[in-house]
Amino acid sequence: MNVPEPVVVEVDTAGQPAALRTRRRQPITSIEDRWRIDDEWWRNEPVSRLYYAVRLGSGQRLVVYRDLTSDQWYRQAY
Repeated sequence: MNVPEPVVVEVDTAGQPAALRTRRRQPITSIEDRWRIDDEWWRNEPVSRLYYAVRLGSGQRLVVYRDLTSDQWYRQAY
């Protein structure tokens, strides 16, 4: 299943993801894409997310998103 995993993301002064914290801090070296999804606005829990396709210092690519309704960050399977 493609269940999002909560993660800790450090942001820079512009609010962009700068590092991912798992067992250790992993710097984000580039943001390769960014997109926003707003859906199901009519429900009690609408979907409003800002996604980032990022590359870590290790070279690993992944997708993280900020849930704009809860202000929490998640890692999504790429």
